[in-house]
Amino acid sequence: MSKKKTILTVMWVIIALIAVASVISLIVFPRWKGFFLAGSGAFLILNLLLSLFFISKNVKE
Repeated sequence: MSKKKTILTVMWVIIALIAVASVISLIVFPRWKGFFLAGSGAFLILNLLLSLFFISKNVKE
């Protein structure tokens, strides 16, 4: 497995874990705390997707 593919796979797994944790926080926590944690997770996912885009463009095979 190449270095680029390994990095991208790990990033996708981290994004999936954060997405699951955000959805669970909406269900488990009280109203505003759940919204805050889910919103923070969404912001983190957005940043990770942006970094994923730049990593895929700039890392050599």
